[in-house]
Amino acid sequence: MKHALLVATFAASAVFSVAQKPAAQMATKGDRIPMALSASDVSMQSAGKPEERGQGILFTRVFTTDVRSQFHYWPYGTSSNDMFKYDAKSNTLNIARNKAKFDASNQINGVDIGIVRSANNGSTWSFDIIQSTNDIFFGMPVFGWVNPDEGTDPSKYPVMIYGIRYPMPALNYGGLSMWNRTSAGSYELPLNDQTPPATGYTVQFGDLYADNTSGAIHWAGTLNPDATVQYGAYGYFNFNLIVEDFGQTPTIPSAWGMDHWAPSTGGLGSSFNAPVAIKGDAAGTIYAAFNNPTAAEATRSVQVMKSTDQGVTWGAENVMPVSLLDQFAAANGGDIAFQPGLTPYPGGDFLVFGADEYSVFYRLATGIRSTTDPNQIDTILTFHIVEANYKAGTWTLNPVAELATLNFQMIELQDSIATAIGAPAISVDDNGRGAEIQAAITADGNNVVVKWVDINTDTTTIHSFAPIRVFDEQTNGTFTELDPLSSMFDTDIFLTSRPKAGGAYADRTNLTNNSDMEFRTYMPDVVPTVDNVPILRIIGTGTGTITSLLPKSVAQMIWNGGSSIDFASSGVVSVEDEKSYSFRFGAIAPNPVMSAAEVSFTLDKAATVGIEVYDMLGNQLQSVATQSMTAGMHGVNVDATAFSAGTYHVALVVDGVRIMKPFIVVR
Repeated sequence: MKHALLVATFAASAVFSVAQKPAAQMATKGDRIPMALSASDVSMQSAGKPEERGQGILFTRVFTTDVRSQFHYWPYGTSSNDMFKYDAKSNTLNIARNKAKFDASNQINGVDIGIVRSANNGSTWSFDIIQSTNDIFFGMPVFGWVNPDEGTDPSKYPVMIYGIRYPMPALNYGGLSMWNRTSAGSYELPLNDQTPPATGYTVQFGDLYADNTSGAIHWAGTLNPDATVQYGAYGYFNFNLIVEDFGQTPTIPSAWGMDHWAPSTGGLGSSFNAPVAIKGDAAGTIYAAFNNPTAAEATRSVQVMKSTDQGVTWGAENVMPVSLLDQFAAANGGDIAFQPGLTPYPGGDFLVFGADEYSVFYRLATGIRSTTDPNQIDTILTFHIVEANYKAGTWTLNPVAELATLNFQMIELQDSIATAIGAPAISVDDNGRGAEIQAAITADGNNVVVKWVDINTDTTTIHSFAPIRVFDEQTNGTFTELDPLSSMFDTDIFLTSRPKAGGAYADRTNLTNNSDMEFRTYMPDVVPTVDNVPILRIIGTGTGTITSLLPKSVAQMIWNGGSSIDFASSGVVSVEDEKSYSFRFGAIAPNPVMSAAEVSFTLDKAATVGIEVYDMLGNQLQSVATQSMTAGMHGVNVDATAFSAGTYHVALVVDGVRIMKPFIVVR
């Protein structure tokens, strides 16, 4: 069956309202990168952790954070995706690591920078320290390495670890930096020492690609603008770890210039441009993937450019035809396919399979236009992960899996407010990494694997707890108190795969299906096999002074506290998408609804039945008293007159088994 769509947010609003514009929405420049590291950011965690097993895979702890977890791995966009890699030559798992050093007073006085490595599929881990320094703290590390000699000892591979430097003793933001270990030893190259890519811009987070043919690490990303230039510009550089020099210094390639993309309609601080991804093929051709509206085409689509001279010049873009969006919409019962709200900006993923053969993975909604205004959307029908594939000179657009939510929430701890009110205080926002979509190729090159995180609509586990006070930060630095948080949908990790040669994706597999909240999950872009897919997760430990007062499900979703880095490995096994229940959930009609809707269902045998209504955060708003019903077709009315416009879920509960479907309230 098709999974129901729970729209958790449209743009930055709390609910999705019908009659929304399908036009692209802009992202604004974020200044959330920590500008300093302080004593309050120390968050030493216990090293021990009992292994937790639900119905899914077993996670074991690799290590715990020693400062707030955002200083270890950045929880926004695709910028932290390069922190976890599998190396097929050595059969090792590798994690970029920054381990804080402390003096006798427990003050930060340096950092160990390196790779945490396992040679036995995660049973044990060791720390390969590339540099130990008391001059800086090094934050948000990712890495790339090359192995042109095809060695089998990863400690000998030339490697670059890329991240933010916080110089001692002030520990203020010092820009991006590379720590390299090559045949010449280990050394640092601060990017602030290089000529800026353009006036007003500096290098920031981005995507890394390691090219064995040349020995270069290629970087592409959105540049950091000052107040005088336009946000959304893309930059590029590559550094060759064999010749120990830049192959291309930081620059804005002319083919990537701002005049190529749809101009901002919101001033210097906003842009329609989503993250760029960079990959390459075995011949040394480099490919950059974009997901933007352009100056020539207002509809957001996929574009790929390539360079055959190691990034010196870039050819014309290869654009996925917009007509494929129309065909995808029609195949799903709609008349428009689009990327709603802010969903492009957490990014997707990009794989290159060979010369001029590649795929871009992202999220795509289908819907029906308003009959009174074709520039508006009446309703969303489906929300998919899709694969835009280019092969043999032809683009195709194919579904990977259907999503149950537009986005789920992550939690920010508000320490100062909590101290002032004497109780936990949090902010709730959309997950900074969206559905956490990552794609991989198996080591033998024969299969494609896709990983994501979604709410679990099969079990529909809802975590309920005593209300927690929620605050929203305003632009002037003040906070407004919102409705408290008292429940959350459970989240799980899902996988699917297909043969690289072609064919449909297997039914999704729920890897976890446990009581933990899955969040900040990672998969390498190469995995051993479809039966051995390495997974990392970074979840809050709830051991802090304030977080220990929070329910487990909330504490695990906190991104600015203490966290554990946990590892698991699991196979990709096909499962039946539709469970064998003794009842069938029919329709909710009408949908959208203004006043009342009938929920229809069929019972194969007599059962106890209940109806519940939930909002997008999992708060129960209404229930119909449980009653015994005979086998056959039934209908129960739900009164929606008291609900504001937005998307809600009706839960049909039969003998304790709960299945949900969405309905939209129109005002």
